Amino acid sequence: MAEEFKKKKDEIYKLVLEFETKMKNNIDIYYDSESYEKIIKWYIDNHKFKIGLRSVNFALSQHQFSSDLLIQRANILIALQKFSESLYSLEKAHSLNPTDENIFVLIGQVKIILGEYKEAVSILNEALKISENKDEVNYQIGLAYQAQKDYINASIYFKNAIEININHENALYDLAYCLEQTGELKNSIHYYQKFIDEDPYSEYAWYNLGNIYFKLKDYKKAVESFEFAIAIDDEYSSAYTNHGESNLKLKEFESSKSSFYKSLELDGPSPEIYSAIGRAYYHLKDYSTSIDYFQRSIKIDQFFKESYFWLAKSLVALDKWFEAIHYFKKAHKFDLQNIEYIKSLAYAEFKVGNMVSSIELYNKALEIDPSDYKIALEFSSIYYESGDIDKAICLIEDAIDELPSESLLYYRLVIYLMDAGKYKESINVLESALSLNFDNHEVLFDFVPNFETQSALIRVINQYRKNNPQ
Repeated sequence: MAEEFKKKKDEIYKLVLEFETKMKNNIDIYYDSESYEKIIKWYIDNHKFKIGLRSVNFALSQHQFSSDLLIQRANILIALQKFSESLYSLEKAHSLNPTDENIFVLIGQVKIILGEYKEAVSILNEALKISENKDEVNYQIGLAYQAQKDYINASIYFKNAIEININHENALYDLAYCLEQTGELKNSIHYYQKFIDEDPYSEYAWYNLGNIYFKLKDYKKAVESFEFAIAIDDEYSSAYTNHGESNLKLKEFESSKSSFYKSLELDGPSPEIYSAIGRAYYHLKDYSTSIDYFQRSIKIDQFFKESYFWLAKSLVALDKWFEAIHYFKKAHKFDLQNIEYIKSLAYAEFKVGNMVSSIELYNKALEIDPSDYKIALEFSSIYYESGDIDKAICLIEDAIDELPSESLLYYRLVIYLMDAGKYKESINVLESALSLNFDNHEVLFDFVPNFETQSALIRVINQYRKNNPQ
């Protein structure tokens, strides 16, 4: 069978070369429509879309009523992002073959891309009447609603697709996304479990149940679900990848690394899997190996921002701050709004003495997300570490005005006020912090090494506990 497949492949390639030779030498060319379809498919499969477009246009000059060639032309135009031209070809193909459901679906997909959602839903509903693949058409209608952020209607059609075909992997995945957006993710567990009860050997159902548990941060159950998916299909690379991600969250780093390597073995190199392996080595504190894998990831895709970021973190772990800054800047360049990238670069600039750059970056982070109290904590710490306690105090006080219910800001202010010699004021702030979240008082002792100061704080905390029993 493999030999037969190779023989057919060689015959098609021979046909393509013959066609190209005739075109190049202006030799009269004529093939039947099926031969042209094979030639055009070869160009599509090999991502040679521009020459494919010229070739299909030539083929259509001889077979202008071939709906299959018009569909191929439309697919090439979609790949070239010429969506309006693609729609014209599809509508012409539809007029020639009005009962071909694939044409309906393609028209619907292009209309979704063009933002013509109502028209997309309308034509896909027409397809639903004649389709033998109702699961796929329901799925496409769901995508049209999802593109409009109408997650409730999208969920209905994704569920329709799943009820027809429990193994419709994309519908299972997109349903979980919609349920997450509507706050129904937790309630959906029983829905996926119902399908598993009906078909316990559906690796897709187990895989998507694992994804839901992962989103809900129940990583143990996520691992169990991915393991069931793998037990059913031991070549399910995505399940291995997500199994690895779940184990990273559980700090099972060796297990995580093994899963990522299995995914690499099944699917081959990619920037994503090299980056994932790099993160596993990072958490195992094998920074030289993590750097190697992040560099491999970037070699495949020089725009893969996550690998630049984690490569920089690995260099930070080796105390190579100047080198780290270079890669933090790369990550930041590719995602200017990412708070983690900005904070990491800001702190690295501080560590090498670039205080002005550090302050500018922290201010930018606060502008992007003033509700992130962690930014204020980190920003204030660079003033605190450099001895400018007054500015550290001002920053935290401003953050408290913005976020008056965040206890960690009050606890940090206690530290700064005590260091500034403002003991009475610090005790008043401490009482406010204790009333907001008593349990968080432990953070104080990470900053206060002095025994006498610790004793003073403990007396206030014990007095508060005595006056406010749980």
